[in-house]
Amino acid sequence: MPPRPPSRRGLWAVVALAVVICLVLAGVWWLRDTGPARCAEGVWKRGPGGECVGASDGSYVFSPELKEVSEKIRAENRRVEESGDPWVTIAYTESMTSRKGGPRANDRGPEAVREAIEGAYLAQRELNDPESGHGRTPQLKLLLANSGQGGEQWRPLVDQLIGMAKDEKLVGVAGFGQSLETTKSAVDALREAEIPMVGATVAADGLSTEKPVFFRVSSPNRDQTAIAAKYLKGRQNDDPRFRVEVVKDIKHDDSYNETLDQDFDRARRAEGVKLVTEEGHSFVSGSTSTETALASIAETICLPERSIKAVYFAGRGRELKYFLQALTAPGRRCDLTVLSGSSTIGVFFDPTAKDGLAVAGDVLTRWKHSRIKVLYTAYAHPDAVAKIYPRRGENPYPAFRKAYHDAGFGGDQELQNGQAMMGHDAVLCLGKAARLAEAPQGREAVDAAGVRNMLLQIGKRSELPGLSGLIAFDERGNPKGKPMALVALSPAEGAHYVYRGTVSP
Repeated sequence: MPPRPPSRRGLWAVVALAVVICLVLAGVWWLRDTGPARCAEGVWKRGPGGECVGASDGSYVFSPELKEVSEKIRAENRRVEESGDPWVTIAYTESMTSRKGGPRANDRGPEAVREAIEGAYLAQRELNDPESGHGRTPQLKLLLANSGQGGEQWRPLVDQLIGMAKDEKLVGVAGFGQSLETTKSAVDALREAEIPMVGATVAADGLSTEKPVFFRVSSPNRDQTAIAAKYLKGRQNDDPRFRVEVVKDIKHDDSYNETLDQDFDRARRAEGVKLVTEEGHSFVSGSTSTETALASIAETICLPERSIKAVYFAGRGRELKYFLQALTAPGRRCDLTVLSGSSTIGVFFDPTAKDGLAVAGDVLTRWKHSRIKVLYTAYAHPDAVAKIYPRRGENPYPAFRKAYHDAGFGGDQELQNGQAMMGHDAVLCLGKAARLAEAPQGREAVDAAGVRNMLLQIGKRSELPGLSGLIAFDERGNPKGKPMALVALSPAEGAHYVYRGTVSP
């Protein structure tokens, strides 16, 4: 018998099924098409500006300044993969990109990011060298993890890193750049996932907790302000007429500024430092009127009848640059010492400055001929290392300096701000902990939990010799008893960071 032709109802059923299938396929295509576009392996476009965010083994270059060091990291990672030795992965996170038309970037410019990553790479090379005395395995792969401008894309990056800790041998995260609210959010999320971290250049007190998962080689703000308060008290002891005022940034989402102000207030009260006014002078950074407000403050500070001799500046380097411009304005005569924290290096790292120049030439000229002095507490300085390690054979800096130059990264001037030294020390801590986590026979797999366990041991029996000093962590993961360098910021070309001494909180 010939087959019966389908009924009208059957035809409609077939048509309906075809429509459903088309809609499903269209939905899959639409979801795929509207999801984040892929920049490279492990890197996707995120946010309103379409910044390429994620973790790369060096194959993807996040910004032109990072091309050379990215290529070197990729080559070292490839060597590790082909070595046949066991290996683990460490991610180094920073804000590595910026976008046009977005909110103003913070004052950690591309030079500082590049130098910190160069230091991280040299720590990877050092740890992977069996002749360095750090052991042989596990070998270390280093990933570059970009969180976008100001760390705004921290959430997708953190989710990616958490996944890598489960599936791709990620045992820790270093870096973190600056103490912003986005940094705290990223640290909190990684802490909840129990992925150990070592901060390189972050100072806000609120990042640390009891039973630490987050550690750091950078001294927190409370240590920096304690040093500043001791210095100012000494000046007032020498001269009771030495009048001190405070200038502070009260922007609500910057934990560095907030804790710097709060910690200095506590420290100066404990030391008995007298201020001209209890409330000081306030401004809000990141707005069009910031420079105008700082110019008004400078005019008031410099009034001869006020006789102010020192200012503690609780703000970042970019805003300090504006303050210096106002203090040295044509026709203004001001005899003043400005004291601030570690972000002072941002005076010469402003990413919003034209032609990459953070301080205009005419300002430098006026500054050179003024009576304005700028001092700050620095995490590290090449001249401080010799004071920490008086015996020549113990000093790790000469070998690092040679490796930095041999890699073609730059000359001595690039090392003066300490950024490369701090990037090195953060990765050194994680890498050393990974080595200690491996069983003596080399048969125990190293994971994030094991690395955290061994970070807790650093300093309990002996300190880890770092470029920034002997590293030991206290019960909250902060550096224990670690001195800082007192550095003068100078307008002289080629000598912006002048070592003045080693100081302890």
